[in-house]
Amino acid sequence: MLHARLLRYIDEVARRGSIRKAAQHLNVASTAINRQIIAYEQEIGTQLFERLPRKVRPTAAGEILLAHIRRTLKEHERARAEISALQGLQGGAVTIATFENLAANLMPQVSQGFRRSHPRVQVHVFSVFGQQLASGLASGEWDLALGYNVSTTPGSSVLYQCETRLGAVVATSHPLASETSVRLSDCIAYPLIVGDETMSIYGIIHDAFAQANLNFQPQIVSNSVSFMKHLARRQEGITFMTRVDIAEERTRGELVYVPIRDQFVKPQPLSLIYRKNSTLRSAVSRLAEEIKLAIEPLLQ
Repeated sequence: MLHARLLRYIDEVARRGSIRKAAQHLNVASTAINRQIIAYEQEIGTQLFERLPRKVRPTAAGEILLAHIRRTLKEHERARAEISALQGLQGGAVTIATFENLAANLMPQVSQGFRRSHPRVQVHVFSVFGQQLASGLASGEWDLALGYNVSTTPGSSVLYQCETRLGAVVATSHPLASETSVRLSDCIAYPLIVGDETMSIYGIIHDAFAQANLNFQPQIVSNSVSFMKHLARRQEGITFMTRVDIAEERTRGELVYVPIRDQFVKPQPLSLIYRKNSTLRSAVSRLAEEIKLAIEPLLQ
C-alpha cells in the first residue's frame, strides 16, 4: 500500500493541475512533492503525470492510480470517523425501541455502561408496543429495536438473538420460591397474573395450559408488566416472565424466577434487530455490543 503522505501528494497535484499549487496548499516544498512522485514513477516504471509548460495532467496510468487513491482516502476518512466515534470523541445520538419490561430492567444498565465509555453520545430509549417497534424500524425512526419474537419483522436483520423461556415469577416469600422448578399444574393452585392478548406472553401461556389439559383461568389480566410484577411482589399470585424481565427485582431480592418443567411452554427468542441494508454507525454497533454483554449474564 502507498504511504498515506504520497497518496495525498498525488491526489492534490491532480486536483490543482500543478505541483507548485499543490505544494502551496499542503504547505510543503514543491521539490519534496516532485521528488517523491518521480521516485514512485521510477518504482512502477511509468509516468503518472504528463509535464506540460504550465501544468501537469494525469496520464492513463495516473488516472487508474488516482481512482485507487481516492477510494483509499475516502475509506481512510471513514475509518477515522468510526474510530473517533468508538472512542467517544464525537457527539451524536443512538435510538433504540424496546418493550416496557426491557426498557425498565435491561436498558438502565446498558445505557449507564455505554454513556461511561461514550459520554458525548446521547442514548434515546423508547418503550413501544410490537407494531410501533416494526413501523419505527422500517421508517428509520429507530437505529435498533429489541424485543421478544421480533426476528421476523419485515425489512429487518438480526444482530443478536438468544433463547429465553417464561418461568413462574413469585415473591421471595411465596411457597414456590424455594423450588428448583415447577409444573404448570403446580401454578394453578394460586391466582394467575398474566399479560393481556396484545402481549406474546398471553398466547404462549394460554397454549401451554391447553396442551397440558389444564384449565386456564387467570385471575388478573393486564398489559402493564410493572403492574403484574408489583402484584407478584405483594404475593398476590404468580405471573410468567423471563429471567431478563425481572433482572432488577432478582438483584434486589424481591422476585424469584422458577423454571417451568413442562415442554409445552415454547421458547421466546429475544432479538436485537436493525433496518435491513442500513449501514451501522460505530456508536450503534457499540450500543449493540453493550446490550449483548448485558443480556448474557441474565440468562444464567
